[in-house]
Amino acid sequence: MEWELGSAADPVERGLQNYVRNVVETLGLTGDSSYVQSEPLSLYLAVDGHLPGHPNRDVALLWDEERGWAGALETGCGEDLIVVSYVGGDPLPKPEVVASYTAALLRGDAPGRSEPPAFPVAEVRRGLRWMARTPDLAGSAAGRPASVAPAWAS
Repeated sequence: MEWELGSAADPVERGLQNYVRNVVETLGLTGDSSYVQSEPLSLYLAVDGHLPGHPNRDVALLWDEERGWAGALETGCGEDLIVVSYVGGDPLPKPEVVASYTAALLRGDAPGRSEPPAFPVAEVRRGLRWMARTPDLAGSAAGRPASVAPAWAS
């Protein structure tokens, strides 16, 4: 995974690294077909497979701190990706949720939502700081403790 992050000492960026590592492991992804940047916090993960009806376009997962996860189709060189749908609900869902969403997307189902959610960046970063302190639990089924329950989950 290629990281364009400012400082490994930054707890938000370290939390994102922990979370993404758990998502990548859950998805069973290998290789270096991913990219993470720090401003704004966002990432790109290439996914093996194609969507039904789009056999010539590669699939990717995108994440950013304002909209969470989205499934997207690759386009021509230098063009923006085409977002198919957003996971919604939680910008930092458990890796199993991301894996389930991805499997549904690749089957040709219509998972998630068509409109992008808007998550409070301060709350997302708070969740990432917690994930920096708990690398093995970041995004895992153990979940976040109630003390760092995100505002959007209420």
